[in-house]
Amino acid sequence: MRILLLLRGSASCGKSTWIEQHGLKPYTLSADDIRLLCQSPVMLADGSEGISQSNDGTVWKTLFSILEIRMQRGDFTVIDATNSKTSEMNRYREMCETYRYRIYCVDFTDIPIEEVKRRNAGRETFKKVPEEVIDNMYSRFRTQKIPSGIKVIRPDELDTIWLKLFDMSNYRKIHHIGDIHGCNTVLQRYLEDNGGLKDDEMYIFVGDYIDRGVENAEVVKFLISIMNRKNVLMLEGNHERWLWLWANDCTGRSKEFELITKPALDAAGINKKDVRQLYRKFGQCAYYKYGEIIYLVTHAGLSTLPQNLSLVATEQMIKGVGNYDDFEKVAETFFDTTPDNCYQIHGHRNTKQMPTMVNDRVFNLEGQVEYGGCLRCVQVDESGIHCTELENEVYKTPEMQEAQGVVESSIADIIISLRGNKYIQEKKFGNISSFNYTDKAFYDRVWDAQTTKARGLYLDTAKGKVTARAYDKFFNVNERPETKFEMLQHKLKFPVTAYVKENGFLGIVSYNEYEDGLFAASKSTIDSQYARYFQEMLQKKVTPENLERMKEYCKEKEVSFVFECVDMEHDPHIIDYSESRLFLLDIVYNQMEFARYGYDDLCHTAGLFGLEAKERAYEIANWQEFYDWYYDIMESDYEYHGRKIEGFVIEDSGGYMTKIKLSYYNFWKFMRSVSHEAVRKGYISKTSALTTPLANEYYSWVRKLHDREDRDTLPRDICTLRKMFYAEKGI
Repeated sequence: MRILLLLRGSASCGKSTWIEQHGLKPYTLSADDIRLLCQSPVMLADGSEGISQSNDGTVWKTLFSILEIRMQRGDFTVIDATNSKTSEMNRYREMCETYRYRIYCVDFTDIPIEEVKRRNAGRETFKKVPEEVIDNMYSRFRTQKIPSGIKVIRPDELDTIWLKLFDMSNYRKIHHIGDIHGCNTVLQRYLEDNGGLKDDEMYIFVGDYIDRGVENAEVVKFLISIMNRKNVLMLEGNHERWLWLWANDCTGRSKEFELITKPALDAAGINKKDVRQLYRKFGQCAYYKYGEIIYLVTHAGLSTLPQNLSLVATEQMIKGVGNYDDFEKVAETFFDTTPDNCYQIHGHRNTKQMPTMVNDRVFNLEGQVEYGGCLRCVQVDESGIHCTELENEVYKTPEMQEAQGVVESSIADIIISLRGNKYIQEKKFGNISSFNYTDKAFYDRVWDAQTTKARGLYLDTAKGKVTARAYDKFFNVNERPETKFEMLQHKLKFPVTAYVKENGFLGIVSYNEYEDGLFAASKSTIDSQYARYFQEMLQKKVTPENLERMKEYCKEKEVSFVFECVDMEHDPHIIDYSESRLFLLDIVYNQMEFARYGYDDLCHTAGLFGLEAKERAYEIANWQEFYDWYYDIMESDYEYHGRKIEGFVIEDSGGYMTKIKLSYYNFWKFMRSVSHEAVRKGYISKTSALTTPLANEYYSWVRKLHDREDRDTLPRDICTLRKMFYAEKGI
C-alpha cells in the first residue's frame, strides 16, 4: 500500500538490524546497498576498507528513480538512510503528496551517541565510519528538524502504521456498488430503490467511475457531492488515474478518456479543484468485519488474504493479481486459502461474464453496465449477503459505439501525444481542434516529428481523422544545420523545382461535415482576424458556384486546398502587389503523412474552380546549376521577370522542401521593424545594424515621422511607408 517509511539515525544505530528483524528487507531501498553496487569496498589510506562516497550523485539519482517507479505502483517502501537533513526529507514528502502516500519517520536518534560509537567499533571493517562522522550526524539531528506532515514513530511502534481490521457492525446495512463507468441513471435508480443515502448505512464503491458510459460528468458531479460523507468509501479503480491527470492539467495515455470523457467533463464545467479533492478521498481497499464475517473489498481482487495487507502494492489492488483473464482462478484460490468466515468483493474484470457470486465467498461486481448490462451491487446486513442487479437503459448504442471508434484509431494516439507536448497548442472548435507549435517552440527552435507536423493541422478529435491540413514545417536555407547551403549539395536530389514564394499568409480550405460546408481557416484558427480576412477573400475571388463545387470536391476527395492569401487592403506584408491575390499553393490529402497533388494536377484542378495556381519558376538539373542560380538570385538588385518577390520554395525530386528568402525581402522586413521603433520612439536602439546607404537614408527619413502631429494616424505597413519614402526622395 501507499506507505513510505523514512528511517532516521546515524550509521551504526541499528536501522539495518531493525529492518531484518521486521522482515522489511524486500521493501527497502538502501543508499549503502546502491553505493556497493556502484563500487566495491575501497582501500583507505590507513590500509582498511570502506564504502566509497564518490558516487553519491549516481547513488541518489538511482535511489529516487527506483522510488518513483515503486510509488507509481503503490509499493510499500522503506528508505534506509540517515535522513539527517530537512531538505532531504522534504523531497520525500513532496513525492508522497504527488503519489498520495502516507509518510512516517522511524526515529532512531534517541539512541545515545556512546552506544552508536560502540556498535560502530564492532562492525565489519568496510562498514565502519570515522567517529567524527557520527559526531557531525548527531549535531545535525539537533538542528535539522523533521518536516511537518511526516508522522514520527519510535522503532517499537511499527505496528501502529499497519492497516487494521475495522468493525462496521454498527451499520444497519453495507452497500457494495460495482463498476459504474459513467452510468449515472442506473446508479441513482439503485440508490432511490434503497431509500437514498442513509446515515446508518455504509456505501462502498469499488471503483471505475468513468469512461465508456455516456454520463461521465453526471457521475463525477454526484461523487463530488457525497465525497465528504463519513459513511461513503470510494475505492480507486484503474480508470481514475486519468481523472487525476486531467485535474492537474496533464495528458494521459487513455484514448477513451482524452477523446470522449474529457470533453464531456470540460463541457460540464466541472471544477478541477473539486476533482483533485475527490481523488484524494479514494481508498485502496476496504478491510472490515460485520458480525463474525471478515470482508476484503478491492477494485480488482486478490488471490488470498495476506497476513499484512499494507505490504500489498496498491497496483495489485487496483489492477488485480495475475493476468486479466485469471479472475476465476483468483476467486478459486481465495476460497481455498482463506478461512470460512472470510469473503471477498471486487469489480474490474469479468471476461467470462460470470454471475455476481463466483463462488460461495467471492463476489464479482463487473456487469458491463456501460454496454447495457447491469449495475451489480452486494448488500451485507444481519440477515446475510444479498446480490442485486439493475439493468442499465442509458448506454451507448451500437451506432454510438461505432461513431466513437476513435479509441481504436492510430490518429487517437497522435492526438493524445500532441496534447501531451508542451510545445504544441490546441485550439478547439467543437469536435475539431487545431494543433500548432507554440511561440516557445519557434523561438527555442524545438523542432521534432511532432512540432514540425503541428502546423495548420486540424483534427476531428471525436472521429479520429484529419479534417484539414497544410504543410509539415520546412525551413529556410541556412536556418537549420541540414539546410546550410554547403549541406544542400548532399541533401538535394536533382532535378529540383523552384516555385515563386508569394508574400501573404496561409489559408486552408476543406470540408466541414458537421455543417456540410466549407471549412476555411488560417493556419491555427477559424475565427481569428486572419481567418476572417481569408474567408472574405474567398468570397471575393471565387464565385459562389465554385465555392460550392470546391466543398463537394474536398468532401469526395478528402483533401485540403492550401492558399497564400495576399491581402493588400487589410494586411500588406513586405512585397507590394497592385491588388489582393489568392494563390493556390497545393492540394494536400487529409491524412497524417504529408502527400499532395503533383503540379500538373494542381494546375488542372485550379482551372476547374477558377483559381490562380502557384508559379513554377525554374527546373534545375544539378548542383552546379543550383549553385550558380542561388548566387544570382541573392544579388540585391535581383528581380523575377521584372518584379520583386519574397523568394522561392525549393522542392527536390524526393519531395524534400526548403525555401529561399531574397535580399530585397530580407532588407525591407528588417526596415519594417526599424520603422515601427523609429515612429514610436524617434530613434532605434542599434543603429550599427544600418549597414547600407539606403538603410541609413530611410532611417533618417522615417525617424522624422515621430515628430509629426498626425503620427498616430500614419500607416504602419512597410509597403505604404516605402512608397512615401520613395515619393519624397524622388526615387
